[in-house]
Amino acid sequence: MCPAKTNSHGVCLAVTVLVCSLLLTGVVAAAQAAKPGKADSKPTPTGALDAAYQSVTQHQLRLNGKVSAYTATAGSLNITDDNGKPIGNIFYISYTLKDETGARPLTFVFNGGPGAASAYLHLGALGPQRVEFADNGSVLPMPARLSDNAQSWLAFTDLVFVDPIGTGYSRELKAAASDEKPKQADDASPAAQDSHAWGVAEDTDALARFIRSYLTREQRWLSPVYLAGESYGGFRVARLSRLLQADFGVAPSGLVLISPALDFSLLWGDERSLWPWVALLPSYAAAASVHRRSEAVKYSAEDPRDVLGEIEAVALSDYLTGLAGNKTKGWLAQAGKLTGLSSDTVERWRGRIPPARFAKALLAEQRRLVSLYDASITLIDPEPAAQLLTHGDPYLEQLNAPVAAAMNHYVRDRLAFKTDLPYQLLNDEVFESWNWRSGLQGQQGFVEAIADLKQAMSINSRMRVMIVHGVFDLVTPYFASEIAIEQMALDPAIKENIALKVYHGGHMPYLHQRSREALYKDAVRFYRQAD
Repeated sequence: MCPAKTNSHGVCLAVTVLVCSLLLTGVVAAAQAAKPGKADSKPTPTGALDAAYQSVTQHQLRLNGKVSAYTATAGSLNITDDNGKPIGNIFYISYTLKDETGARPLTFVFNGGPGAASAYLHLGALGPQRVEFADNGSVLPMPARLSDNAQSWLAFTDLVFVDPIGTGYSRELKAAASDEKPKQADDASPAAQDSHAWGVAEDTDALARFIRSYLTREQRWLSPVYLAGESYGGFRVARLSRLLQADFGVAPSGLVLISPALDFSLLWGDERSLWPWVALLPSYAAAASVHRRSEAVKYSAEDPRDVLGEIEAVALSDYLTGLAGNKTKGWLAQAGKLTGLSSDTVERWRGRIPPARFAKALLAEQRRLVSLYDASITLIDPEPAAQLLTHGDPYLEQLNAPVAAAMNHYVRDRLAFKTDLPYQLLNDEVFESWNWRSGLQGQQGFVEAIADLKQAMSINSRMRVMIVHGVFDLVTPYFASEIAIEQMALDPAIKENIALKVYHGGHMPYLHQRSREALYKDAVRFYRQAD
């Protein structure tokens, strides 16, 4: 999940994790409700989190046809640099099943933003409890409802949901000027120039330190380690895969990247860019088809990628060369037919239709929007006369309320974790203050994680990677990842270690019932293959 910001061309600048997934179609297991139980913890804190404070509770959930007992731990770790100076206090929630062999996998889970807490993936798809949404991914009326998640990834891996500094209950720690002892920041929004955590390299380093500290404290150094992240969380995972191996002695067994931003040069475009517009065309065509604005594609929710093969070929041929200046006749008219937009709109934008314009234009005569995060979702347009979507995405704003309400209730009621700190589900200031320059690798001006991912896969030739997308995602379109994978030019010995899965749905495909089921089944196979 990510802050709903757009640049001057209407391209969404908030690329994260956001994000969530899973549910077996029509199957609701009769699981025993998870009860808080008796918390094995110290007295609850009332101000800043104390790293010594944990709430440990016991629960049950029906997994794989049987009732399984699991332990939930809500706590935090203080992270310091190599000189012992404080960086931050990172809040996490972990779930473990008893395993006598000690070989159970351990997965660290991140959302994105930057500035998003892990609650989206936690309560949307992977955790033992999930927020209920309609089968088509739309938001149900409040109040939010939590239910047992029979497709929780706890069935095949222990889980650690991590809130990066400035999100959730995680806060930056600063040394007091007088004695250099750690001092808790008063809020979740330290000034950008003071922050040692709000930046590409800074964030990756802090999370790697957290993983090392967690493995040490919980004695899990011999467990197979996996990383899962959504949107910018996928970017985090790709960069962590190399840093953990190079500097922290951790070689991940597998990575799951959900709606990742792998290379921002493929996502953020202007009037001279090529790849961002090429990456969007198949998703535009799918949205136009599902809303019956175009007959160029016969969209099928069963296998979205299969029916879009012809559109992908057009995107890489006539459309790409037309954007580049080739005098190919008819490419603009062809783009109009594929996207369901008027010839006037396509010609005015010279084939480069910003997502914020597409969201407004596709159903304009109905005074309806499609969501940037899931273009299959329609919404009332509050400003039908405006040319661009300028005030954030209404669908994101709709789903934030039930996720935030559910998380605040769940932490306190089910996990018995008490604090007066506000839970920062989506912290805009983190994104606005982010140090992107610290992540630059080369002179192209955009940050990317492709080089790190390729290096990590080449060094650790047994590490497997599964990339997951929803076909209606206009924030991090699936075809951008396909282009990025091809441009990695992986050695034949490891090329089959990476796979791209495309589901019906959007940036958070798991909010759709059919896609939760598909993601869960694919994840089960992935973990079995990687073991």
